[in-house]
Amino acid sequence: MGGGGQLKHSFLFTKDKQLKTSLSVKEISDALKDKSCMIWVDFEKPDDIEIEMLLNVFNLHPLTIEDCIMPNARPKAEHFPDYLFVVLHAIGRHSQAEEIEMMELDIILGKNFIVTVHNAPIPSIEAAEEKVKKSSPIMTKGPDFLMHSISDSLVDNYFPMIDKLDNKIDLLEDRLFGDESEDVLQEIFHLKNEIMVLRRSVGPQRDVINRFTRSDFSPMIKATTSVYFRDVYDHLVRMNDLLDSCRDSLTGSIDIYVSNASNRMNHIVKTLTIITTIFMPLTLITGIYGMNFRYMPELETKFGYLGVWIAMAIISIFMLIVFKRRKWM
Repeated sequence: MGGGGQLKHSFLFTKDKQLKTSLSVKEISDALKDKSCMIWVDFEKPDDIEIEMLLNVFNLHPLTIEDCIMPNARPKAEHFPDYLFVVLHAIGRHSQAEEIEMMELDIILGKNFIVTVHNAPIPSIEAAEEKVKKSSPIMTKGPDFLMHSISDSLVDNYFPMIDKLDNKIDLLEDRLFGDESEDVLQEIFHLKNEIMVLRRSVGPQRDVINRFTRSDFSPMIKATTSVYFRDVYDHLVRMNDLLDSCRDSLTGSIDIYVSNASNRMNHIVKTLTIITTIFMPLTLITGIYGMNFRYMPELETKFGYLGVWIAMAIISIFMLIVFKRRKWM
């Protein structure tokens, strides 16, 4: 909250079609009583004073306040007598770890007001504020249409991230046949975890938006506006299909990696088996002539030692030729 009790991210569209910004608490309280006005207040990391304002000025239920303060694991929509409470998830990336980060956006939709609450900057909110400041018609069409504009932008911001994941999966599949390190497997599981994070958000969010497409869902959403939510719903359905496709690709990549690892192990075992098989007759020969009998005629021959080496070489070469012809090597 700015100095003098003004809220920097607050907008009032009056019945005279005038736009006012940076409203005071009194201006908001008075405008709420005038059903011809339209109000939007955005709170980022609300403090105790702003929480109290939500409770007393907008007359929000304590459970709604609790949901705005505490993070919600799933998107949802809840009916209250004077407003509709909606939880959506925006997407971003952690600046240092480059991990996908889900950012909660709480929306309170009334007949002539909309309140947005979040703990981090959300691109769709910033884009909506820019549109409002440039006299975009999204304010003139009512708070429900503004909610559609925010949710539509929020959902569209998922697509670049999903496309980036899809490109990573394609590059990973190319590496599977050349890179035999365990880093590839770790990267596969890392991407699979990111896709699971997205699916846990997109699925419930799709169900929430689908409810908005019904004209009889809530009196806070006009029938003329519910039609626009169908487009958002279609995007979420497409997004869910893309994530399913990415998940299936990663599952196939894991199967390929395991198959390659098994083939490498089989090749190693095969090589060791061939070596062991070649040394078996050689070990037999050395074992026989390593016996400590007194009368062994071969031990007295002049070329006995050389003859044993020649015999072992011939046996080894013969076995190698047999293995080659049988394509065991």
